Amino acid sequence: MVSEQPYFLTPAGIEESSETIQMKAPLSSDARKLELIKIIWSNKLFRNLDVLLALYKSRRYKRGGRYVFLETQTQTVHSFDVNTRATMLLQSLLSLSFATFLVRANNGGSDDFYNSNSLERTRVNGLNDTTLAKVRTRMLELVHYSWELGTASEALLELEESDLSVYGDKPFPPSRTLSADSPIISIAEYVLSIKPPGTLPLMEDGAAGDPASVGVAVLLANQTFANASYALAASQEIQFLLEVVPRAPNGAISHRVSEAQLWDDFVYMGPPYLAYYGALFHNITLLQEAKRQIGLYREVLRDPQTSLWHHVLLGSWSDPALWGTGMAWVAAGSTRVLQTMLKSPFAVQLQGDMWEISGWVGELLGAAWGYQKRQGEFRGGLYNLPTENDFPDSAWTALLAAATYRLAVQTGNKQWIPNANKAFAYIQRQIASDGTLLNVTDVFQWKQAGINSPEGQAFVLLLQAAHRDYTKWEECHA
Repeated sequence: MVSEQPYFLTPAGIEESSETIQMKAPLSSDARKLELIKIIWSNKLFRNLDVLLALYKSRRYKRGGRYVFLETQTQTVHSFDVNTRATMLLQSLLSLSFATFLVRANNGGSDDFYNSNSLERTRVNGLNDTTLAKVRTRMLELVHYSWELGTASEALLELEESDLSVYGDKPFPPSRTLSADSPIISIAEYVLSIKPPGTLPLMEDGAAGDPASVGVAVLLANQTFANASYALAASQEIQFLLEVVPRAPNGAISHRVSEAQLWDDFVYMGPPYLAYYGALFHNITLLQEAKRQIGLYREVLRDPQTSLWHHVLLGSWSDPALWGTGMAWVAAGSTRVLQTMLKSPFAVQLQGDMWEISGWVGELLGAAWGYQKRQGEFRGGLYNLPTENDFPDSAWTALLAAATYRLAVQTGNKQWIPNANKAFAYIQRQIASDGTLLNVTDVFQWKQAGINSPEGQAFVLLLQAAHRDYTKWEECHA
């Protein structure tokens, strides 16, 4: 037995000693699959997230009395002696439902990385109510385009109506309706008021993916008003994405209407809506398609040298830059899809998909945080183009930190929490007296600094909500 307490109580139905583990129910029982966490924690090897993902996804075979695992991406071999405990650990891992599989990484083997004193040095408090109100006001003043409206509505949902977001306890079906005067409902009303009759996308602005970002708000408005026009518009957006929008050669849904072109922005816009619609209406195929689309985008946009993502590829022009905000869109959108699967009626069936998404996000976070500035005036921030010495960008710094807090709660991996905490402290220094987020990239000229960022304002609210939920989770599992 290890002396360190895990994040959860000892699972019912399991008896454990230093030598053996006996199960009171067969491993095939879904209930028992959700109770095997403590077993994993009793073996130190399994505290490394990279090893866990390798065990799940790579070739597994037995050689000379030892289990040997070849991590296919890095060709790293992991092995350990076969014994009763190791055998049960392996069986548990390969049959475990992700719904409660929370694992802490160990930063290359050092438990000291998660020493409470180490984390305490980077701990940061959230924004106060006055500052949040100003940031919120500026956001609502600035938002106009489809992706801005969608991101703003999601930020308001996670921050102010968190029980109805996918990060709430039981979001499917929603336990209550939003008030008709909620700004989330106002956004949905505005979108439907300008939607031309007979059209499929929720908004027409040349983008195929961006309009889907408003879809969750429209579905919540449908619940509030019980108005068939909202339900129809929501379903038409699904039809548009799946049946009308061009596809890349590998099957990825285009981010643009005019041609098959992939932007990493899409991962925050399209897949989360597909997943939410699928969870709400008990359609596992849509949940699986959401994850598949992330994977298809990753096939095209991921840079194998850095594990960062290119911004725009395919089509009549491209922007192969490793653009910060785009990668933050990927991380935040992927964690939303993962969370939607986790809270859906199909969590057990989707455990493999959730494993894979968590690996993709962890890979991206690990690569991106490696470029965080550690000296100078903008300590804690990230460059707009992280591999180039251009200018600091508060927007993607905020959203990447938000995704980091979300993944930590989902997986228990706190490896990048010090980075996120440092980033949040940086963000707090970049908020002007009127609530405007400073030092941002121009949302249309991606390689230039901008004056303000409507999406950046929303990122601050998303960061506040993610930090709040992470802090509550950490307190409960300290």
